[in-house]
Amino acid sequence: MNNADFYQHIQRIRRLHWLHYPVQTLIMAAVVLGLGSQLLGSAISERAAAWPGLLLLGAMVPVVGLLLYSVSRRLRPNLRRLAEDNLRIYKSRIFLRNSLLCLLILPLLVSYVLTHGTLEIGCCVILLLVLPSLTAPSAKAYQRWLLS
Repeated sequence: MNNADFYQHIQRIRRLHWLHYPVQTLIMAAVVLGLGSQLLGSAISERAAAWPGLLLLGAMVPVVGLLLYSVSRRLRPNLRRLAEDNLRIYKSRIFLRNSLLCLLILPLLVSYVLTHGTLEIGCCVILLLVLPSLTAPSAKAYQRWLLS
């Protein structure tokens, strides 16, 4: 792989990185708002029956986060592997890390459904701007990961 191909792959990973956060947030927002409107629009007895499901869902978020974290930590580079394979593994690791970090927005979305406050939406927007910029992949970050 020459330098031009390498930088083209890194740019593709960067585009995927910047696209991942808003797409996952929109999916989470659609699910949370859809479930929230059903929960808030239902009768009191139906709401009480839905709380065990909500508690189970709340308990599953950390479990999914730990699972994503453990899988992302197992994705290690190997200098004997082809460069394309290492880039593919790096892209997978970035995708898993982004999925894990994007779960930070989920409690804010649930809070918005319950309170309808604008502070939660503002915090979501701030996180959507800060998280991708702090964790943006680059050629230097890839090389550090490759040598780790």
